[in-house]
Amino acid sequence: MTLSLKFTAITDRGLVRQNNEDSAHAGPHLLLLADGMGGHAAGEVASQLMVEHLEHLDQDPEDNDMLALLGAAAEDANASISAHVEQHPETEGMGTTLTAMMFNGTEFGVCHVGDSRGYRLRDGKLTQVTRDDTYVQSLVDEGRLDPEDVSSHPQKSLILKAYTGRPVDPTLFMLDAKVGDRLLLCSDGLSDPVTATTIELALSQSTLDDVAVTLRDLALRSGGPDNVTIVLAEVVEGKGDSSPVKVGAIAGVVPEPTHPDSSASRAAALTRPREASPAPQEEEDDTEEPHSPKKKVGWKVIGALVVVLALVIGGGFWTKNEISNNFYVATDEEGALSIEQGVDFSVFGRSLHHKYQNACVDKANTLRLGSTPCEGDFAPFKVTDLPDSERAAVDNLPSGSYAEVQTQLSSLSSKALKPCISTPSKKTDEKLEKKTAKPGITCREVS
Repeated sequence: MTLSLKFTAITDRGLVRQNNEDSAHAGPHLLLLADGMGGHAAGEVASQLMVEHLEHLDQDPEDNDMLALLGAAAEDANASISAHVEQHPETEGMGTTLTAMMFNGTEFGVCHVGDSRGYRLRDGKLTQVTRDDTYVQSLVDEGRLDPEDVSSHPQKSLILKAYTGRPVDPTLFMLDAKVGDRLLLCSDGLSDPVTATTIELALSQSTLDDVAVTLRDLALRSGGPDNVTIVLAEVVEGKGDSSPVKVGAIAGVVPEPTHPDSSASRAAALTRPREASPAPQEEEDDTEEPHSPKKKVGWKVIGALVVVLALVIGGGFWTKNEISNNFYVATDEEGALSIEQGVDFSVFGRSLHHKYQNACVDKANTLRLGSTPCEGDFAPFKVTDLPDSERAAVDNLPSGSYAEVQTQLSSLSSKALKPCISTPSKKTDEKLEKKTAKPGITCREVS
């Protein structure tokens, strides 16, 4: 029996955002969604780079390892993001999620990083097949937060994994397929405001195009707080669709669809900034050509000097504001964690960040933050104090407010390995304890 895919994709800027940072691709062998982040035109660059590096996989993989293909292509995209940030330091902090499914006619290979989601509707029942790489999901996994409280948690948007140009380990797995299965990939612009129960009901509609429009409108009627991007596919017997669909930043500028008439859309229209009317232009001197190259270059030079002066002269208001309100987790050469204040780049050799606090832990994994060196029962909190599975997350923690970064470190300290040194008891076999204790693997060394 030959299985194929019918597919579609749709996107919307939403009712709040001024641009669309999502990119998506739907094709006969590849379903792909990337939710960009970073602002200042950086998020859409990251998501576009991701799709550009994966879209060539939209072909029959035959006997090739789909997970290896997806992982390698995503790694190449991540390297491209890193190169872009190096060439354009102002885009530091940009990144993208990734949820991708590759189809070989029998099953799907899945690659996932971030908080975009993958769902499967089978026999009328909806199942989330991906796991959110978020702080709140880690709380749910640990039993410290009820799933129904996730949507109202103040840290619900705190992502622990994303493709930011730094190394990251994606979640890779296989997913079986059967006729009638419907697959949904979506950005959090849908999954945050719309419940899983409502999504399940919408997915049961007759055609994929109807489902896509319904889901988009549901997100917009719920406030449309973020970009809404939806990729849909249905497993069918026989011939499926053949022409790939691209939406979002990867598709370039496209006309925005008419939003449904709702209280949310009307409220958004009232609060959305109006586009400024172009200022009247003075008549140009007839002796100059209409578009003189010399004139363009001159204004570019002046503009560049203005930017440089704004940054150099004591750091302008924007720079001061960024430095005082932005924080992130950093590591030194020895792997010790700390909180940095500012933004992670320099202008003409002048660093725009500095160490704000050291992170220290004691034998009970209690976290202490302070501007002074760790002392007493507290030692520097190092990356090697974490289980190997948690170490990669450190390099992918997003910057944010001090409270957000403090929460990140608290979450990490709760996952730290237990100390290797323990008080021996009469019943303890000291040789057995030494044999089973593996510093950096099963326990952490303490002084």
